[in-house]
Amino acid sequence: MKNSLTTALSAVLLLLAALPAMALDDRAASAQVNRWLQAHRQQIPLLRQFVQRLPKGADLHSHLTGAAYAETYLRLAAEHGLCVDSQTLAFVSPDGATCPSPSVSARQLPSGVYSAMVNQLSIRNVALSGSSGHDQFFATFSRFRLPANLPEASVALAAEVSNRAASQNILHLELMTTLQGSGVRELAGKLPWPQTPDFAASLAWLQANGLDAQVEAARNELDQFDQAYRATQRCGQPDAQPGCQISLRWQQQTSRTASPAQVFSQLAFAFALAHADGRVVGINLVAPEDDPVALRDYRLHMAMIGWLSRQMPDVNIALHAGELTQGLTPPETLRHHIADAVNVAGAKRIGHGVAIGYEDHATRTLATMHTRQVAVEVCLSSNDVILGVSGEQHPLPVYLAAGVPVVLASDDEGVSRIDLSHEYLRAAQTYRLSYPQLKQLSRNSLEYSFLPGDSLWRNLSAGKVLAVCRNDTPGAKALSPRCAHALGSSEKAQRQWQLEAAFRQFERDPLWAGR
Repeated sequence: MKNSLTTALSAVLLLLAALPAMALDDRAASAQVNRWLQAHRQQIPLLRQFVQRLPKGADLHSHLTGAAYAETYLRLAAEHGLCVDSQTLAFVSPDGATCPSPSVSARQLPSGVYSAMVNQLSIRNVALSGSSGHDQFFATFSRFRLPANLPEASVALAAEVSNRAASQNILHLELMTTLQGSGVRELAGKLPWPQTPDFAASLAWLQANGLDAQVEAARNELDQFDQAYRATQRCGQPDAQPGCQISLRWQQQTSRTASPAQVFSQLAFAFALAHADGRVVGINLVAPEDDPVALRDYRLHMAMIGWLSRQMPDVNIALHAGELTQGLTPPETLRHHIADAVNVAGAKRIGHGVAIGYEDHATRTLATMHTRQVAVEVCLSSNDVILGVSGEQHPLPVYLAAGVPVVLASDDEGVSRIDLSHEYLRAAQTYRLSYPQLKQLSRNSLEYSFLPGDSLWRNLSAGKVLAVCRNDTPGAKALSPRCAHALGSSEKAQRQWQLEAAFRQFERDPLWAGR
């Protein structure tokens, strides 16, 4: 395995060496930063400072409720008068003005109970939980459901996540969430589901029985969120919180562990919502991929998504696929998930993709992902905790060597007790990535985001920007009229230009010269 990892990394380095210098790069400044990185690679505190300050583009794979830290849920519980069962360590609703025995007020938790709750809501001390990393990780979501569903909780969680992102020089977030979950589930419970699925008939039934009303309710929910979020964050005010500078978009998620009627209804709603509202930039499937129902219905789910995509081809698709490994499930289940997500469902991004080495046609799938530029969202920490896959067992070098676009993502940073900077640190340490490679991962995160508009890059891998901006300088006070027009008509290009300006500033820091 070690030889294969070395071979893959060598191929990546040769590939990068063959690329022309990017038009917007100052080669001397970039080389100086890279020399600093190589000289300080083993000094982890300094390396952490490096990746903390590194401009990082976007975090494209982040679950809102899993991104918030346990301490935030405990604070929300205290603010809203919830209780904590001191024996089961579960959140409990109060009985009037008092907490039912043996629960205690979340406002007055003994330090031992508070610490145990943090462990219960994260993988901070998974060794003491008596569960595997996989089971402890996924169990946290049901444990913080009560505070997560409190009024305005989503605003508090989004504020926390966006402010943390801004502190790490992240420009864009795509957060997975569930809008109108109970309403869509209620509608789905009435959907007649034939023994032989008929997607067209099922969609027609949903449309005739309230799907559009659910979409409109979700849009109103987003309107209310936007207003409350801006007020909470003081956006537009002199004391605005840093998260106001983050572009925030949503992916509507569907639980893959429900019945076929429920999954189809949730997917139909997700597609309709993303088609109707630009704030929802894509759809996704969530919940453990190794769940028995998820495994049983995997190909049916891919067929559902592929069919709905043909009805609404403007909707972006990102899918958790290949979040599996040998031993977690039978070998037969590892052979096709990523390929089906790409070829049947038409995913533009693959979340995790860890099981690629076990797939029947892995080489062909990698080639397809390279040709179609289907990005893989690599979540190193959660892959380690949930699957036990890390280091040379992880396929990150294989994806890089195959020319598949790679982005680093946090997944559930609150549950994992990490941030996106930690994932860059881990990648730099484990795979000895150079500064140009880390920079490429950052650029990829905006290039393969679902932000609207044309890319700044005419050809990112070849380093070619839009011709109209070729002679302009990121960060300059004035732009040529044609470049300004191009950036003004594309939110994606605006963010990419902002990232390039941040890189220019980062690379000119005297620290990298050793001064």
